[in-house]
Amino acid sequence: MLRQIIRNFECALRLHAAVARTPIRQSSLFSHVETRPTKSLLTATASTTSTANPGEVDHEYVPYCGDSETGTKASALIAELRQRFRISESEVQRIMSDEHVHRNYRGRSLTHTLDALQLVGVTKKSFVEYPWLMTLDTTRLKPKLDLIQTMDIKDINHFVPFLRLTVPRLRKLVSALNAESAATNQPNRVYYISEKLEVSPEIVTKYLSKRLFILEMPFEMFEKNLQHMVDYNVSPINILKDLWAFRYTPKSVQLRLERAKRAKKDKIMPWMVRCPEPILQRSLKLTLDELQVLGEFSSVVEYLSHRLGFSVTETKAIMDKHPQVHSVRVTKIKEVLDYLLNEVNFTRFEVAQVPRILCHSLKTTRARFEELKSHGCRPSTLVILCRSRREYDKFLQQWTRSKKPSQDHQELSS
Repeated sequence: MLRQIIRNFECALRLHAAVARTPIRQSSLFSHVETRPTKSLLTATASTTSTANPGEVDHEYVPYCGDSETGTKASALIAELRQRFRISESEVQRIMSDEHVHRNYRGRSLTHTLDALQLVGVTKKSFVEYPWLMTLDTTRLKPKLDLIQTMDIKDINHFVPFLRLTVPRLRKLVSALNAESAATNQPNRVYYISEKLEVSPEIVTKYLSKRLFILEMPFEMFEKNLQHMVDYNVSPINILKDLWAFRYTPKSVQLRLERAKRAKKDKIMPWMVRCPEPILQRSLKLTLDELQVLGEFSSVVEYLSHRLGFSVTETKAIMDKHPQVHSVRVTKIKEVLDYLLNEVNFTRFEVAQVPRILCHSLKTTRARFEELKSHGCRPSTLVILCRSRREYDKFLQQWTRSKKPSQDHQELSS
């Protein structure tokens, strides 16, 4: 950089000498200039040099920026991760896009935390799942690790989500878990849940770390509620995702689950335990109505196949043209088919060409058909009944315009 500054001054001296035609000593100029040139002077001399010597490159003054150099802290962290683990690009992106990592990697050395966690056995899988681990302060990390290791744990990676807690909160939690090892016949409640639901401990702690009351509520109440959900075939992952149902008494939990089972719910969910009574009643009524419509048929595909007169394979292909049909309640499909086939006499082929009509509101379909009928229009396809409001209005305007000249001609001829 100093060499470039000197070169710029030499070029400026030569230009000045050529214009004034008087010799100027380089030493006399340097005696009147500060040792450290200012930004404005550097810019001026650089531009002058470019004019006088076209072969010279115009180097503008650029403020120093540490991140513009090779080996920034972000790239250094990525290099450190690649050196420690066999890590993919998607995993690197997941770690670096984490808000805690993004906020802390510039102002804090994360490698010390990485060292401390790897020393106790934390693996790459945990760092990828919980990138915030490497942003933990090392002074607070050690007492947290010491507390977790006071438990009878099989793997430190089973409990890394709890490292996010404060030391006092973690101490209280660990104390509660250690106190009930005899009642659970397991090292602690985490492993008891893992065994009961047949789910790995890592998945259990992933969800329990967000709902710590599960680990601190009375074990007898928790055990009974968990057993009820297992007995009524509630999915383990659904149990872990919706833990609020455990706040209710075992008797009320069992009663709600039994009502859902009697209504022949094919999929019993934890929200049925905690939802208000009117919502549960409506859900159970819809299920019973669907079973009544299905009758001897075991699925919506079989029912639709019977109504349209196609094979099950053909009907499935028709529904796949508009996949949302698969999620429509059979009670709604029945109402739409009754209207289209029986009341307004569309054919089964016309329905099969536009399966989207089965997802559309029957109220809107009925209103549009009656409106078109009042204008003397019987649509040749069901597509127009499914269009957006703007597209439907545009079609209706075009139809009424096309009909008006013919009406005027009839009036004139009469």
